[in-house]
Amino acid sequence: MTENSKLAQLIIDGDAAGRLIPTILDFEYKDRKRELSAFLAELHNSGEIALLSDPNLEAIRQLEHSDFWMIFGVLSDAIEHVADDYHAVQRFVECLVEKAGNDGASTTPFVSLVRWCEKHPSQAREIVLGAKDGQEDCQRSCVFALQGLNDFGCLVDFLEDSRAEIRSIGFRALGRLKNMTSQDDKTGIDACLSDIQSPPSEDARNAAIEAVFRIWDKEAGKEKYRQDEVIQSLLAQPTDEDLVRLCAMLFYHKNASTGQTISAVLSKSQGISSSFETASHWIEKALTWKDNRWSFREVVAFIEAMIPQFKQPAKSKQFHSFCEWVWEEPANASYLFARWLNSGDFSLCSFLAEMVSGGDKGAALSLLPQDLPPGAVDQVFLARKCIGFLWLHEITAASILLSLVENGHPDAVPEIEGLLWEPLLLSYSSELRPYLEQQASKASLTVAKAAQDLIVRHKAYIEGLEKAQDLSEFAPSNEARRAAAIKDHQRNTDIQKQARKTSIFGDLFHTATMLYGRKSFNMISGSDGKKFPSITPLSEHSYSFEFPRLSVVDPVGFNGLLTVCRIEQRKK
Repeated sequence: MTENSKLAQLIIDGDAAGRLIPTILDFEYKDRKRELSAFLAELHNSGEIALLSDPNLEAIRQLEHSDFWMIFGVLSDAIEHVADDYHAVQRFVECLVEKAGNDGASTTPFVSLVRWCEKHPSQAREIVLGAKDGQEDCQRSCVFALQGLNDFGCLVDFLEDSRAEIRSIGFRALGRLKNMTSQDDKTGIDACLSDIQSPPSEDARNAAIEAVFRIWDKEAGKEKYRQDEVIQSLLAQPTDEDLVRLCAMLFYHKNASTGQTISAVLSKSQGISSSFETASHWIEKALTWKDNRWSFREVVAFIEAMIPQFKQPAKSKQFHSFCEWVWEEPANASYLFARWLNSGDFSLCSFLAEMVSGGDKGAALSLLPQDLPPGAVDQVFLARKCIGFLWLHEITAASILLSLVENGHPDAVPEIEGLLWEPLLLSYSSELRPYLEQQASKASLTVAKAAQDLIVRHKAYIEGLEKAQDLSEFAPSNEARRAAAIKDHQRNTDIQKQARKTSIFGDLFHTATMLYGRKSFNMISGSDGKKFPSITPLSEHSYSFEFPRLSVVDPVGFNGLLTVCRIEQRKK
């Protein structure tokens, strides 16, 4: 008996015993890498097994999650090869899709159903006729039958039907047919626009919206047939659901929209009253900043309207593409930071701080003259917001304030220089002082002079601190030092214990504490039970963080200043 004959007999015996699905699963577990799909279909078509039987469907439903996905591909691929009544095929397909749930591969059986309809056009036509007669099971499969038949003339009958549920089927199949002519596309868009302008059914209207975007996505030219009319109809009195759907269409069909359509959707979506996170998600996914159809300022205006409405504070990782676009061009960063800091909105300013935290720690950022508010009062307000929200990023904050000194109103400069001194330079020196020394040699005389004055002041301040070190009155007593050391030691011990408890590696690896050394030495047991040494050179990893000095010297005043800078608003 050949290998294939043995395999066939095992499958036949398994089906006869009501264990076809476990038998197939055993082949997978035993690493039998065979093309089981066509083999199962062949045995089914010959009548030796009943792959699509109700007991097998129930066995599939009872599978554990991991077991199901072991054989999902085999069962899904077998669909297009079986020869059976469309009712049985459809039940099998729906069983697999229902069991697969929300997984990304859950629609694979539908793809196989389309191929099955291609191979069995007579059965596909029965599905189409059944759908028109109102049979619910046929209506569920009709979209795939129309795709399999690939007959636009048959599809037109659905588009022109007076019943909304039948038109919905036609709209869902529209754009999925192969080799549609330009005239076919125009006929389909005309039918969609008719439903969009006078919607008797929400379901048919939604299907029509998706259909027109799918057709436009396939068009090579920049001119999109009747797109302006469709978008104007949709945006005349849109619901929140309409706006979210349009934002999603920009993502799913990236080549479908003109620049005018993108601008209109972004502008109208700013007035949405719910689903702010969802709309932002789709626009972020759709955003392609190297595509000149997208306007940076229009995207900023959209996000500016969304972020303050989020239930939880927005994170930069939610707007990865947008943040990339901001940092790609200095002019973009200047426009965004000047606009949002000047707005004073807490959510927007917090998002700017989040953006800086996700980028380079020492990133310098200059505000261009055209982006600054004209009034001195507004420029000081912007500078104070910069201190309040960017105080952990001293280089970024200092660079913004220096650009205000260089390009700002003369009446605002003294107060902005005062903020550069206190709290920035009084709190930070390790990286900020060298940065100011670099700015002292800049071509701009205004910036150079301001940096030089700050350096001179800081030098005198440090010299004064060093003189105070010799005053014995400032030195803590031995008892105070001993108490502080004991407290620090206990705190560090507690931190290490807590870190080990929450570490995912704590239970996986042996822990050894080294008091000194340049190498680590461990004995490792091999597969044969013998032990051999493992010597690993040690390398140094360092990380530094400068704690703001004023938070220690004047914690109440320092935190008060930051709080006021964050929450203060302009007088109305």
